[in-house]
Amino acid sequence: MNRADYMAALRRALSVLPEEERANALRYYEEYFDDAGPENETKAIEELGEPAKVAAQILADYRELTAVPHAQPIKEKRRWRGISPLLLIVLVLLAIPIGLPLVFGAGATVLGVLLAIVVTVLAVIFAVLLILYGIPLALICGGAVIALLSCTLWATPANALVTLGNGLAAFAAGILLGLLSIKLSILFVPPVFRAFVAVLRAPFNWIRNRCRRTGGGNV
Repeated sequence: MNRADYMAALRRALSVLPEEERANALRYYEEYFDDAGPENETKAIEELGEPAKVAAQILADYRELTAVPHAQPIKEKRRWRGISPLLLIVLVLLAIPIGLPLVFGAGATVLGVLLAIVVTVLAVIFAVLLILYGIPLALICGGAVIALLSCTLWATPANALVTLGNGLAAFAAGILLGLLSIKLSILFVPPVFRAFVAVLRAPFNWIRNRCRRTGGGNV
């Protein structure tokens, strides 16, 4: 077997390789023969060995280089399945000494705020009613007293008449202001009272609606 026969047999054995890989392999052995020279052609063939064995080694190396590495199995992440019931009970028991004072404190604060609002509104209403009815009542009482005092001044009829007139004027002004106060009370007190009641009921309505929505969502 000479160089040409050896390279032809090697080319046939490497026919399963891609064109570029086969050409690179054949080029290597062509250069090997070129380096050995025509006079050492037989010796080079003996050193290389049979073309079939050389091709088998080349194919084995190629398969090893192009083999797809085995995909490592993906470890399934451990899912958190919630807190242990025993641990939950322990946490609840530990939280009770802290949670109860906070709940009572928050409740007392809310009740205190509501009580302060109620007292403030009632004080404002009382002040307004005092102004509306106190002034007319004072004028009526003052006018009546002045009119009665005029009876002691009849020794001087002029002074008695002036005093009587002032008393009657104050009395009449008190009656007019009283009627006006009653009219204003009828117009404004019911809406103010309803608004006051609505303000007081707002937190309780909010809590009730939240409870209804929560209950409806759990069904």
